Amino acid sequence: MPSIIVNKVDIDLVEQERSTFQRFAEMSFSQCVNLIQIPRDRRYISMLPASYVLRRREEGDAWEDPMMQVALWNLHDLGVAEMSMSMEAPEGGGDPAPQIRFDRAEATDMALGRDSAINFSTVKSGRGLIAALNNVIHRTFHLNGEEFEVGIQDREQVEKYAKMAHEIRQPQEGLLFAIARVLASMLKQGLTAEDVEVRAGMELLTNLGCTAISVVTDEDRVVFNGFSVMAGLSSGLLQGLEWEQLKEIRKNVEMMIEQIKARAETPVVQSMPRPVAKRRRRN
Repeated sequence: MPSIIVNKVDIDLVEQERSTFQRFAEMSFSQCVNLIQIPRDRRYISMLPASYVLRRREEGDAWEDPMMQVALWNLHDLGVAEMSMSMEAPEGGGDPAPQIRFDRAEATDMALGRDSAINFSTVKSGRGLIAALNNVIHRTFHLNGEEFEVGIQDREQVEKYAKMAHEIRQPQEGLLFAIARVLASMLKQGLTAEDVEVRAGMELLTNLGCTAISVVTDEDRVVFNGFSVMAGLSSGLLQGLEWEQLKEIRKNVEMMIEQIKARAETPVVQSMPRPVAKRRRRN
């Protein structure tokens, strides 16, 4: 039976319902917004389940509690074999602060962000959700050769953008291309990556596995330069898709990657000739 050591105590890990893993992921997703504010070199998804374990133990939860078990499974799947935790008061006084140390750990595919972490087994069990969250906090998007962090954008703004893309979507046109055309139109109007509308577009493209585009405004076209299987799988899994649906996402993203490698078949779409958004700066 798998186990993890916490404060020198060996704790057995018991299989949990997928719904419990989903509940934990939903709770953790909102905390990812704050985690993204931490510099990338100190941003670890493992801090979310570790902090949960410490907080719930301070409140008296048992190791056998389902949500506690899910948090421990997350740590185990991220490669943590042994950890120490406590609440300690600062030397200068003040309220106790959480102290967490991973005493023994070895990076796994989930910790390293590899798409192999999301497979039939981890989707069926729900254990792949922590790998999807890990992708969310590290997503980047390249727009005209410049890298931007995708982050987690305002839901209302993302939904507004998605509605716009659906409205201009042509018959038989893939949603990816419609989203890209909206983004191209925004850039042509003068919006930049500092605007919330453009940020929402980058997140939607990333959700579909696209991680890099170039917009040639003078020629009214968009060139797709990069795709990520992990980005597409992570988004789909967090939306509740099943393995068969995720396999289709993998297939489609891999096809786009192959087309880019061929270059002669690089997908190009025309951008929109009419305005689709009013300029509004990010706060």
